[in-house]
Amino acid sequence: MPAISPLAIVETSAPIPDDVRIGPFSYIGAEVQIGPGCVIDNNVTIVGRTTLGAKNHIFPMAVIGTTEDGSEAGECYIGEANAIREHVTIYAGANKATRVGNDNLIMIASQIGPGAIVGDHGIFDNLTQIGPGSRIEDYVRTGAYSFIDPDVTVGAYTFTVAYVRVNRNAPPFATIQGSPFRVRGVNAENLRRCGFGNDDIRALKNAFRELFNDTNGPCDAGVIRRLKKLAGTNPHVMQLIQSIEPEARQVEAQDNA
Repeated sequence: MPAISPLAIVETSAPIPDDVRIGPFSYIGAEVQIGPGCVIDNNVTIVGRTTLGAKNHIFPMAVIGTTEDGSEAGECYIGEANAIREHVTIYAGANKATRVGNDNLIMIASQIGPGAIVGDHGIFDNLTQIGPGSRIEDYVRTGAYSFIDPDVTVGAYTFTVAYVRVNRNAPPFATIQGSPFRVRGVNAENLRRCGFGNDDIRALKNAFRELFNDTNGPCDAGVIRRLKKLAGTNPHVMQLIQSIEPEARQVEAQDNA
């Protein structure tokens, strides 16, 4: 039998696995589905068409699945093995489901907007704000009070320093700082911790010097074309180029119009 406090309110008609724990004063809505091994602490609210995968830990005062207008009409999918800390709010998407991947740490009072997509293995520091419809790729790290605008992408392995405003697409592998942000360099320490070798990091650093040069605008399309033509271009550099090329082409076309 699941360990459900008699002081919790559980309205879901979906079966609750035997190893789930639900603490006092928590509320589980009628359409919520909870995977095995989940721990839902006291004073948690989970509503709407929300699905929790296995082994998630939801800490006190977190709210998952509500919509911005307070209704319970949206969809929200949470993967596996996430730690969702105190006072976190994850809004459901009314027109497009909100999705959080696996093995993320979402820290105190952070918010994920409706329709946002968060990848795997992220660490989001206190009071990170992820805007509606934005896309956060795998292994992203944010500093406290980071603000990610609606409908932008933060590339994989990127680190946003505290108090950053991400007002446009941010490239992968980067350390970004400021409001609006500048690319300050390669997020080398995170890459090492994730198993990147010295040759890969060196190749990315060389590409960053040519592509960004401490600017806060789109990259030069001509530099991108030259790097693509180099023989034996590092696959991670190619991933970087593919992520930033559409914006560079768009700016080039506007300049030539």
